[in-house]
Amino acid sequence: MKKTLIVLTAVCALYACKKETETPSSNNNNTVIPEDLEMKKITAKPWLIYKAESNGINVWNLGAVEKCQKDDSYRFYKDSLLRQYDNIDKCSGTTDSTDSEWYFYNNKKQLVGSILGLQDTADIVTLSETELTVSLDYNGMPLKIFFKNN
Repeated sequence: MKKTLIVLTAVCALYACKKETETPSSNNNNTVIPEDLEMKKITAKPWLIYKAESNGINVWNLGAVEKCQKDDSYRFYKDSLLRQYDNIDKCSGTTDSTDSEWYFYNNKKQLVGSILGLQDTADIVTLSETELTVSLDYNGMPLKIFFKNN
């Protein structure tokens, strides 16, 4: 009788241990969350505008943009903060940086934010690790803004 009780206790203990080790693995959720590549690209580094084009003409160097804005850089943060840094050539009366909000829109085909003092929705033409190009309507004229990593 004692042997039966010992064997029965051992079997129950083994079953309990086995069940305990199986339970966490059966509840383990191995769902892989896909990486947000667009967010990773746009938030990785600061961006610097190097060209603005309207109807095929580079208006960046035609005086349409103040000289002090041409060295400004833009940093997109994951928490929807867009910080514009007024770098070496400072515009009078401005602070070192200006914060605004940004976010992706329309399945990440558009970007809403404030760039060059314009708060608008822009179509994303190109977004890579090194290039960002957006297209928007500026006072009835098409405008493409070209960024590169700073």
